[in-house]
Amino acid sequence: MLVVKIELHSAVTGLVTTIATGTICNTGTGSPAQGNYRIELRDAAGRKWTSGHIEEFPRKRLLAWDLLYRALEKLVGARNRSTSLLPVLRRTQ
Repeated sequence: MLVVKIELHSAVTGLVTTIATGTICNTGTGSPAQGNYRIELRDAAGRKWTSGHIEEFPRKRLLAWDLLYRALEKLVGARNRSTSLLPVLRRTQ
């Protein structure tokens, strides 16, 4: 199982607060080359926010980051379509 935590590290107080968690669990139903995974995303209180599945992920060819990206793309999607980072990135180059 992969566990992803989003923590807020306060520069003022030094407190560390978990504001979201996610789990990615192998369902055991894939093949050695391709895995099937169940994903759960939870809020700061630990309540399930959303869940879903990733099927036939090429686990031998891609990285855990790719699995996380696919999970977020599927469960969260493009929530901020009107916000583009391209103008910001161009200014910083």
